[in-house]
Amino acid sequence: MGPRTRRWVLALVMTGLLPVLSARAETPAQFRAAVSQIAYADPGTGKTVPILLLYPTRDPVQPIRRGPYHLNVAPEGGPALDSVPLVMMTQGPARNGLAMVSVALFLARRGMMTAIVTHLGGMEPDADPRAGKGDRIGTVPLWPELPLQLRAALDAVLDSSPMGFRVDRQRIGVLGYAAGGHAALAAAGGIADPGRLAQICVNHPDNRSLCPAGAKTTAATSPKRLEAATDPRIRSLLLMDPVGALFGDGALSRVTVPVRLYEAEKGDESGALQVARVRGLLPRQPEYDLVPGAGHYAFLTPVPASAAARFGATVQDPPGFDRAGFHARLNDEVLDYFRRTLNAAP
Repeated sequence: MGPRTRRWVLALVMTGLLPVLSARAETPAQFRAAVSQIAYADPGTGKTVPILLLYPTRDPVQPIRRGPYHLNVAPEGGPALDSVPLVMMTQGPARNGLAMVSVALFLARRGMMTAIVTHLGGMEPDADPRAGKGDRIGTVPLWPELPLQLRAALDAVLDSSPMGFRVDRQRIGVLGYAAGGHAALAAAGGIADPGRLAQICVNHPDNRSLCPAGAKTTAATSPKRLEAATDPRIRSLLLMDPVGALFGDGALSRVTVPVRLYEAEKGDESGALQVARVRGLLPRQPEYDLVPGAGHYAFLTPVPASAAARFGATVQDPPGFDRAGFHARLNDEVLDYFRRTLNAAP
């Protein structure tokens, strides 16, 4: 393990972002998980942005613990397979960029390579401008740039060593959550209209994920309408509560790859995200799953109750919803979907 990766893995543990997963019946793992870090250059700024790679290995793993959190991986482990499918994972700009690490590990241990993409975002309206020193390191999505960042990240993964040349270019999928679902749709051919944001925020000023400045939120610095830029390398999409609000009529007509769409029953009660809009705009009927009783954050990795205070609203679920129980089936469903649509069975 190189010193840079060692410091990075230890930093993950020290920040407490590596939750323990409860035991459950699941598809047996054929491999262990290796971890490595690469980076891509943000197309807008040139700033170096990290990507976490998880992939199958047969090397021994190292348990690294702090309190209730752990990650059992082989840092920079040797690849177990000469050819692997790739699943890019994006949730858009977020304070906890590893909130979907459980499904990434699950896939890696069953023969897939996963790449967790970090996105640069704008600063919160009430944030100290000195904190970013002029860099865009905040959590507000810069909508036109999300798909550009995703494509740049995919380029970096395919160019990386030693894993990039092992990726089967015919078996690449994207898992997108929330703003990351928007990025996935736009990268697969969707045409977003950031100009729709202003009216949405007039109607939903309290939705801070979409409207950080309340009713005054605009996308004035973005082009009114972006041209489709379909990335032909993307062969399959799995979307979890994606933001559909910025896609107008006909905007998803070019998204012709297979799509599986999850919608949390209580994740968009105000209608601001417009998850259901995605389903109606897709030219091909997607696989669809309405998750009963789930809130918007149900798709993120469960954390123990003892650590919940560190993660705020993202660990809170509607009364009666069992997030751990949901994830017991979710991981297997994600695996099954990508195996079918990417012809990715080991």
